[in-house]
Amino acid sequence: MRLLPWLAGVALVLLTTGCATLTKGTQQTITVATDPPGAACTMSRDAKAVAVVNPTPGSMPIEKGAGTISILCKKQGYQDAAGVLASEFQAMTFGNIIFGGLIGIVVDAASGAMHQYPAMVTITLEPEFFASAADRDAFFDKLRAELNREVAEVKDRTEKMCRDNCASQLAAIEAGTRAKMAEIDQRQALAKVR
Repeated sequence: MRLLPWLAGVALVLLTTGCATLTKGTQQTITVATDPPGAACTMSRDAKAVAVVNPTPGSMPIEKGAGTISILCKKQGYQDAAGVLASEFQAMTFGNIIFGGLIGIVVDAASGAMHQYPAMVTITLEPEFFASAADRDAFFDKLRAELNREVAEVKDRTEKMCRDNCASQLAAIEAGTRAKMAEIDQRQALAKVR
C-alpha cells in the first residue's frame, strides 16, 4: 500500500513534464508577405485550402501538422507565384525567394521542433512584363543576392546544429543552391520586356 502513493506521485510528475510542444497548442500563426504587397494568397495542405491571406501581408492561424503547406499567390500584372512550407519536423527550408513554382531547398532537420512551420514567408512576385532590360536584370540580381544571403544563414544554422551527416547536409544545400540559381537564370532568360 505504501507503493501506491509513490506511483501516483511519479505518474503526476510524468504527466506534468510532458513534451513541450503539447503546451504550445495545435495551431500557429503564419504571416504571408509578398513583394510587392497586395496579393491574394491561398494556403493548402493535402489539396485542401486551409487559409487565405488577402491582401498581403497578413497572418492566419494554421493547424500544425507533418504535411507541407502549398502557397499560391495571385496579383494583377504579375505571374502567379507558388511555393511550399515544410514543417521543421520534416525539414528546414529557406523559402523567402519562392516564386513561380521555385521551391525552397530542403535539408535534413537538425532541430528538435515538432511540426512547426516557419512563422513568416515572403514570396516574390515576378512582373508579367518588365519596363526595360535593366529593370529585368536588377530584379533577378536582387533574387540572386537574397538567395546567397539565405544560403549563408542556412549553412551557418546547419553547422551549428548538425550532429550527424553534416557533410551530406551541406552537400544538399550546395546542390539545391546550384539548382535554384539555374532556375533564376532560366526565368531571367524567359522574362518579357515591353
